[in-house]
Amino acid sequence: MVGMKLSGEFDHSLDPKGRVTLPARYRDYFRDGAILVRLPRREPCLCVYRQDAWDAFDEKYLEGKDYYENEHDRWSVRDIYRMQDFVEPDAQGRILLADKRITELGLSGKVKIIGARDCLEIWDPDTWDAALAEETKRRGVDNG
Repeated sequence: MVGMKLSGEFDHSLDPKGRVTLPARYRDYFRDGAILVRLPRREPCLCVYRQDAWDAFDEKYLEGKDYYENEHDRWSVRDIYRMQDFVEPDAQGRILLADKRITELGLSGKVKIIGARDCLEIWDPDTWDAALAEETKRRGVDNG
């Protein structure tokens, strides 16, 4: 399953313990765990990567940063890795989201899960709808 492209739009719920069930078609893909990361200065969502997909992201976007000599690069790497967690899905395919991320993203009750090629994104539905409407308006296209 390496190289699988993640797609689709799913309506799920965040349970009272802060768990969300992964879409059924992707549960096996994430069976060995997932990297959850809130990417700073990006859209307000939580990205769900499989380890190999995260490693490819890291290699492409982070490995070339000069962590030791460049303060901006150092803070960029810190910001990303401090907002990252490794989780293992339970037998029902649920992953536990960090309380801090739930609060930051305003998640409660319903969540929207979006396939974004190499990761899934977990959004607050109202935030997703507003972002999609803004992008639709900006580009002058119908995303329905």
